[in-house]
Amino acid sequence: MPGSGGAPSLGLSLRLDGGDLAFDSHTGTLLEVQELDALAQALVLAIETQLGTDRVNSTFGFDRLSVGSYALGLSARKQYITMQLVACIGRDRRVRDVREVFFGDDPRFFEQEPGLDPTAQAQIVREVRASRAYTVYVVIETITSQTLTVSSGGTLG
Repeated sequence: MPGSGGAPSLGLSLRLDGGDLAFDSHTGTLLEVQELDALAQALVLAIETQLGTDRVNSTFGFDRLSVGSYALGLSARKQYITMQLVACIGRDRRVRDVREVFFGDDPRFFEQEPGLDPTAQAQIVREVRASRAYTVYVVIETITSQTLTVSSGGTLG
């Protein structure tokens, strides 16, 4: 996607707020997102759209429903989700590479939160695993050589 002067661009899109188009309340004009924000919004939308539900592009989305279809342990479900996320996000031509995928109860998550003591970390892990509601973080490199982290949540089957 060439931008001005042929440089790569991450795009421009209409801003979404809870799945609805966002408007400027004073002018009534549609709000926009661009570059990293546009890509982040598009990737979260892809992750949160069930694969095959877009009638125009049946390869758009993430297959959330199949996560709970198999009697797999937590580690295997996380690996399956990681593979599906890499495939889903890798379809966007603005993504050069998926660098990392980690979950809210993984040691990598706690590296991002250095202020949490081991007791607090253990409590978070217990709560996340008891609820089965996980947040996943995906770190990507864009075609503009920028790093972007997107997150999305859901249950692991």
